[in-house]
Amino acid sequence: MPLELHAGVFKIPAAIINSLVVNKDESKMSKIITSIKENVLIISIHRSEAKNAINQEMYRDLNDALRSAMTNASVRSILIKGLPEIFCAGNDMKDFVAMARGEPDKYAGGFMKSLITCYKPVVASVSGFAIGIGTTMLQFVDFLYVSPTAMFQTPFVPLGLCPEFASSIRLEQIIGMRKARAMLLSGETMAAEESVALGFSTKMVENPDEVAFDKAAELALMAPNAMQKTKELLTSQCPLFVDAIEIENKALLDLVTKSEAKEAITAFFEKRKPNFV
Repeated sequence: MPLELHAGVFKIPAAIINSLVVNKDESKMSKIITSIKENVLIISIHRSEAKNAINQEMYRDLNDALRSAMTNASVRSILIKGLPEIFCAGNDMKDFVAMARGEPDKYAGGFMKSLITCYKPVVASVSGFAIGIGTTMLQFVDFLYVSPTAMFQTPFVPLGLCPEFASSIRLEQIIGMRKARAMLLSGETMAAEESVALGFSTKMVENPDEVAFDKAAELALMAPNAMQKTKELLTSQCPLFVDAIEIENKALLDLVTKSEAKEAITAFFEKRKPNFV
C-alpha cells in the first residue's frame, strides 16, 4: 500500500521510501550502464538498491553518455530505460541534504541541457514509478513507451521545492494547464493510461523495453542528416527551455536551504507528514 508522507496527494510506496532512507553500502560500479546495439545507444539507469534514485555521479555519467553519442557516428538513436519494477525514484534525497548545506549542483544541470539539445532521436521506456526528475526528463524524449504499471509524479511543492528541468513551462505544453498544475502544485500522480490520453506517453504496452528498442532501431536506419535537421527544427524552443532551467535551478537551490524544505526532507526521512508552521 502507498505510504502517504506529505499533505495533499504525495503518495510513494513504502518500498521506495525505505530504499532511500536506509543507508546502504553500494558497490563502486557505475549505476549508468551503456551499450550500443544496432546503432542504438542504450542507457540503462541501474541503481536497484536505491530504486534508481539519481545522484550527482549518475547525472555526470548520463551527461557524458549523451555528449559522447553526439560525436559518435555509429550512434544513430538513443534509448533510455530503467528497471522492470521502477524507472526512477527521483533525485537522491541525500543530494538535497547536501545542497541545503550549501553544496552546489555539479552535474544535473549539464545533463538537463544535453538532453534538451540532443539532435539524435531519443526513445524511453518506463515501468513502475517515475518520480521528480524521472518524470521531467521524459518531457524531452521523442517517443515514450510505458507499461500498465507506469506512474508519474512531480512532488516538488510537498518537498518544499519548485519545478525543475523546464517543467514549469514544458509540462503544461504537453499535458495541458489543469493536469500540469495538479502535478506541479499538489504532487498529483498521472497513471500510464492517462499519460497516453494526455499525450505525455506514446503508447502503453506490456513490454515497453522491447517496443522502445524496436522503435529506436527503426529510427537508427533512417537518413541521419535528415533526422538531425528535423530534430533541430523540432527543438527550436531549446533556448527557452535552457533559460527556464537556469531560473528554476536558481530558485530550487534557494528553496532547499529554507526551513520548509528542511522540514519536508526531515519528515521524508522520518516517514511522517511535514509540519509547515
